[in-house]
Amino acid sequence: MYIPLKIASKYIFSKKNKTFINFLSIFSIASLAVGTAAMIIILSVFNGLEESLKSIYRDFDPDLKIISSEGSYIRNELANEIYTINNVDVITPFIENKSLLQNNGKEVVSFIKGVDKTFINQGRVVNNLTEGEFNLFNQKSKNTIIGRGIKYGLGINTNSNFESITAFVLNDSIKITPQMLNSKIYQKNKLNIVGVFAIENNFDSNYIFTSLSTAQNIFNKENMISGYEIKLKDINQVNKSKDDIKKVIGKELKVLSFSEIRGGLYKILETEKLVVYAIFSMILVLSSLNIFFLLIMMSVEKKKDISVMYSLGIKKKTVRYAFILQGVLIGLSGIIIGLFVGVIISLIQHETGFVKINLPNSIISAYPIQVKVIDLVLITSIVLTISTIASIFPSMITSSKKNFETINQNLS
Repeated sequence: MYIPLKIASKYIFSKKNKTFINFLSIFSIASLAVGTAAMIIILSVFNGLEESLKSIYRDFDPDLKIISSEGSYIRNELANEIYTINNVDVITPFIENKSLLQNNGKEVVSFIKGVDKTFINQGRVVNNLTEGEFNLFNQKSKNTIIGRGIKYGLGINTNSNFESITAFVLNDSIKITPQMLNSKIYQKNKLNIVGVFAIENNFDSNYIFTSLSTAQNIFNKENMISGYEIKLKDINQVNKSKDDIKKVIGKELKVLSFSEIRGGLYKILETEKLVVYAIFSMILVLSSLNIFFLLIMMSVEKKKDISVMYSLGIKKKTVRYAFILQGVLIGLSGIIIGLFVGVIISLIQHETGFVKINLPNSIISAYPIQVKVIDLVLITSIVLTISTIASIFPSMITSSKKNFETINQNLS
């Protein structure tokens, strides 16, 4: 393999006789390098945005969530059994349902979510307070924490003392009929606001938190819960912990991991990344046409050299390998330059954030970047494969029997 490699490197990197083919060689390397660098940067931005979104959602969602398979309430009696699993750190029973919130003539539909004191140890929402304190567990008052979107929606003034709001909850123990339209089919409750949290608009505009006992009283569901939220000691063992919990609680309940709770988000992120791979792979395929035409032109220009090699006893397959290796060397050169440029630009953006998002409501100021080794390996494989395939057909033409006979005739 030494002779084909030497021939290939001489044809590509030779400084003598600068011709259009030499220019095309440089252009081929440059086009692959630009495509490789662009692919690295774009995918790194997607990785950064993905991790930022996951981080935001993790401020609200647990590692694991247990709910009824039928979406109904369950009895709060499984916590001790779940704690027998080694990787379980914190278990928080919760109950949630929709309600209509009202304040000074303004109304907002929201979920009321009741949690017990273990929720503080989950490290979620508690760390995202912008006003007040997470003081929900005063048994004498129905304290609540509201999202910032609900605060604005209800026009609540928090500059001085927090206001109280009214929550209307449908009494699901009553079967509604047309004859009951004028009857009292809802429960009215006064809730005392003690704080405001801000995570992301989807949560801030749709959730308020109160104590588990208060929510059970509002929903008229004593000793009943919607499920459990679980914090794990080691998130990397989430699948094993999920299987262990399933064995303990049985088939009547569902155990959802974070990726399953936000299944739609994960599917969107995965689809977007596949689209990026597909688009840039097509761009790289078009770039590889330069290699194809380069090698076709080179086979014509180097016909004399090839005839000399044949006269010296070099075999057809040696010539074929030499032309394939030209494409491989062009691909490798483009990969090395593209990897260097792409990674350097990504690291600069990660450290300095010089490219800003410039959106007034954005939760991050600059495009986040995260370079993943798996992406670098995949990109390298894609570029190398495309450049190799682009070299095969020209190499077959150059070392074909017909071309071999033509050169022999020229020699005789």
